[in-house]
Amino acid sequence: MSKTTREAIYLYNGFRPYVPKKKLNDYDTTFLNRKVYTVKFMTKFIRDFVNLRYYRKKLKDPNDAPLFNFFLLEFSERYSKSTKAIKDFRDTPRTLDRSFMYKNK
Repeated sequence: MSKTTREAIYLYNGFRPYVPKKKLNDYDTTFLNRKVYTVKFMTKFIRDFVNLRYYRKKLKDPNDAPLFNFFLLEFSERYSKSTKAIKDFRDTPRTLDRSFMYKNK
């Protein structure tokens, strides 16, 4: 079992109490019909079924805070465009470090 699959199952089980009862059947069938769980799928899946703006402030169980932190701060940002841009920027050499920009006279 891959790391992403284990994390997807953790998120699925953790967010299940936060899904409205009317949507719970759709939540289960959508998740269980998948064979491969990707970060992109899980991010969209959780945001479709869970009202994150409401529940991040009013947790049903205080022990669920690490679940929300993991999803909002780490998991959903793993392959986002902003994270990629920050990594590219960090790996770009500084102007002072570039020797081709200056000619020795």
